[in-house]
This record gives sequence, structure tokens and C-alpha cells, in this order.
Amino acid sequence: MSSETASKSFRPINLEFLAKGGGESFDIFIQSDSENFVKFASTEPKHQDKVLRLLEEGEIDQDFFIKEEDLFKYYHFATQSLRSVMDNPDVPVKTKTKKVYEVSKGVMKEFFSYNASSKILESSEEVMEMMEECLSTADAGFAGISQITSKDYYTHTHSVNVGLYCMTFGTKVRLPKEDVKQLGFGGMLHDVGKSKVDADLINKNGRLNEEEFERIKVHSSLGAEMLADMCCYKDIVIAMAGQHHEKYKGGGYPQGLSGDEISMHARICKIMDVYDALTTRRSYKKALNTMETLTLMTRQMADDFDPKLLELFIKVKGPTMTWFISFFLPLN
Repeated sequence: MSSETASKSFRPINLEFLAKGGGESFDIFIQSDSENFVKFASTEPKHQDKVLRLLEEGEIDQDFFIKEEDLFKYYHFATQSLRSVMDNPDVPVKTKTKKVYEVSKGVMKEFFSYNASSKILESSEEVMEMMEECLSTADAGFAGISQITSKDYYTHTHSVNVGLYCMTFGTKVRLPKEDVKQLGFGGMLHDVGKSKVDADLINKNGRLNEEEFERIKVHSSLGAEMLADMCCYKDIVIAMAGQHHEKYKGGGYPQGLSGDEISMHARICKIMDVYDALTTRRSYKKALNTMETLTLMTRQMADDFDPKLLELFIKVKGPTMTWFISFFLPLN
């Protein structure tokens, strides 16, 4: 087996996700060299107990892998483990939120990095439900949430960040619980169409030229089609994937919609998408701080956003932003 084939046949896992899990087990491997993987634990109870002992003792100093075909079992195990953490009243909400975030990143990284079946996205539903629980049981603000989000821009981390920001916004403005959950799904899945675009283009270290930009623009339509074909996501989620690059004053893509022609949830997603993109590091630019980002969004990019939603976003970011609204937004 070649090194490339081996790496595609096995997937790295976070062993901690398996703590207090349950259900069907699977073989766990370690990598002996660039081409070979050796079974570390089988499905036998005594071997699974060995894994749990490692976790309890905190002696995890190497990488572990599973076979590609066991991914669904792994994420099922991971969400069961996560549920046990969520049900424990002694675990702080911040810790719970961070663990949910890490599982979410795993799901999205698997999808984008390994071109996994879109079925893997179904794992996100229970995870986002648990995230909604975290946000609804605490006074979750953007400042607290930003402490757990990744500061480096990758498609999978950006997707989870946007989902988390969308959900936080929905919680802060007291949208119905179901809307908050759908906002989370839509934000997390808004860029799924990028999985159908050349990976070298998606991961380019630098700005896209005009021809490259035209090629990548199709991800919005592709994402909406993909989610619609799965027949398990609501119109809110599909619209967020298909319309998050539309602009409030027109001139966006793929349909050139404007104003209320754009779904309200997609207009929210647009704000969170841009905010996260500007505040995370990329290969060709530094991350902007909050004030630099909001100044750019309200002055140079004002026509892109629903002004009422943008003002509301700035308000719910915290009382220190009140002066910002009075100083900047009247200029738009």
C-alpha cells in the first residue's frame, strides 16, 4: 500500500471524543511509519477498556487513526460522549461549548479535507442541537464565543465559526428556538459547495485573480443544490448556502438579489461570514481587530449588508459598541 493510499484509507481521530461513549465500537490504529498502520485496539471489550484507561490517566502522547469506513461509527461515538458531558451539571458551560466546537470542527474538516460523503454532514445536526443548549443556558456573548473560535482561516474552521456566530446572534436577539438552531446549521453549512471546487483553488495562498474568482463563485449554487438534494435540511439552511454572497443593495452573486429578495437568515449569515473572515488570519493578511472590522463593514462595505441587521449585530456585541453605532452608522 502506498503512503498516499494509506493516508486516504485511515483517518486521524481525537481519542478524547471516545470517552464515555457507547454503542458500536471499532478498531483503533497507530502509524508505525509513512506507509503502515498497526492495530492498537480492536473491538474486544478488553481493548476498549485499554483506551478508556489511557483517557482517564491522561497518557495520550501519539496520534490515533481509524479506518475510513468507520467514520460514521466514530462520530456517533463522539456525539454520545459529548451528550454525557452536556448532561453533567458540574461541567462549566464554557467547557461544554468548547467541546461541542471541537467535534463540529472534526465533522467539517472530514468533509472538506477528505472529500467525505455529504452523509457525514448529518452528524452536525445533533452537535448543533447541543451547541444551542450551551448558548441558551448561559448569557453567551460574542466576546466569550470568540475566545473558543479558531483564529486561523481554514474552510472547516470558518464554517463552524460562522455557524456559532449565527447561533449566538439568534440567541441574543431572542429569535425562536427553532430559528436559532436552523441559523446554526445554515452558518455551519454555508460553504459546503466549496467541496465541489478544486481544492488547490480553495487553499490558494494569496488572493484570487479574476478568472479564479469566477470559478469559485459557483460554490454558492452548488451548496444550495447539494443541501436540497439531501432532503433533510429546511429552506432556511438551503437559502443561507445559496444566498450568503448576495448584497443588500444588489450586485452580489449568484442571482443578483437585493433587499428583501434575500432570505433574512442569509442576510444574517452574510454579516457573520464577513466578520469571521476579516477577524481571522490568512496567509496573505493579518486578522483585523473588532473595531477595524466593524469600521470596514460599516463604511466601505455598507451596501453589502442589511443596515438594520448590521446595527443590531453591533448592538448585541456589547454595550461598548453603542458609541460606535452613533458615530459610524449615520454616515451610511
